[in-house]
Amino acid sequence: MDERTTNPGGRHECRARGAIDDKGQVLYELEAVRGLLRRDGALPVNVKFVVEGEEEVGSPHFEVLLRRERARLACDVVVVSDTSMWSLDVPSTCVGMRGLVAFDVELRSATADLHSGVYGGSVPNPSHHISRLVASLHDSEGRIAIPGFYEDVRPLSDAERSSFARLPFRDAEWMAEAGVRRLEGEAGRSTLERVWSRPTCDVVGIGVGYTGDGIKTIVPARGGFKVTFRLVPDQHPERVAASFRSWLAEMVPDGIDARVTPIGAVAPALTPVDHPAVGALTRAIGRVWGTPPLFTREGGSGPEEALGRVLDAPVLFLGVGLPGDRIHAPNERMVMSQFWKGLLAAGELWRELAATAH
Repeated sequence: MDERTTNPGGRHECRARGAIDDKGQVLYELEAVRGLLRRDGALPVNVKFVVEGEEEVGSPHFEVLLRRERARLACDVVVVSDTSMWSLDVPSTCVGMRGLVAFDVELRSATADLHSGVYGGSVPNPSHHISRLVASLHDSEGRIAIPGFYEDVRPLSDAERSSFARLPFRDAEWMAEAGVRRLEGEAGRSTLERVWSRPTCDVVGIGVGYTGDGIKTIVPARGGFKVTFRLVPDQHPERVAASFRSWLAEMVPDGIDARVTPIGAVAPALTPVDHPAVGALTRAIGRVWGTPPLFTREGGSGPEEALGRVLDAPVLFLGVGLPGDRIHAPNERMVMSQFWKGLLAAGELWRELAATAH
């Protein structure tokens, strides 16, 4: 159940499942429209709402819906409220989301597990081959070792690089938040570059052999791993998938069967910071927060690219979440001052977009 509380610092908060991701952010967009209609009897621009509920499972049906309803959803600008700001005192607006492509890889070397005393040392061991594959995904500089992987990566613009540098970011605070004692990744890149503007490869699970208590003297017959690739503009999920399959085919020796099962794909999204609609958004946020927002990106993935591509419109991100909102936890937090500012900024944005159109 929803619970409105006041924290020791005096901030009013709403805590509930989905409070910030994304019910609260949908609500302030709805309430902004309701308030303007009540006050003025009309909106500065025509507004159409689409509330999508499959984002957490990869939005498998969303693009089909967008294409089917493209005429009804035709627009000049898409506004998404599903992102965060840097802090209460440092407003920001996201201009890009990374894409994602994921795979389940299975290796099989025998019809059944074999006795390690009888067969060990003479037959392929999937544990060993999976370990080599996982270790070979990155080179010594933390770069992804799949040939051609970086060919389509678009570099940061000067405006974004400058905006990143002005954010009050500290590696030590980032490590403390993550609960780690060291940072790793692509050499020569800052932490924000690594999580916002560079592609990544992460093995998210490995399953092979006997992992229970004690020991079992076997050579396992099969095993596998799950891997995800976060993509950046202008990488294409299909091309990355083809490159990964080719790399895997080269790496797996004869006599071992490899099965690759794709598990969803989302393309990266990016809105140019010099687009007039982005200017309208920055003015709206600046008017409400009292200072212009900085540009950020988000390392996560969603259906924003499909919205912009199918509807042929720039995507603006008016999100007001904060780092401590605990998204996906049972007690997500919506800081109410952010909610009310988001509501005001939504109304200001409609007015700015109407002025830009004229």
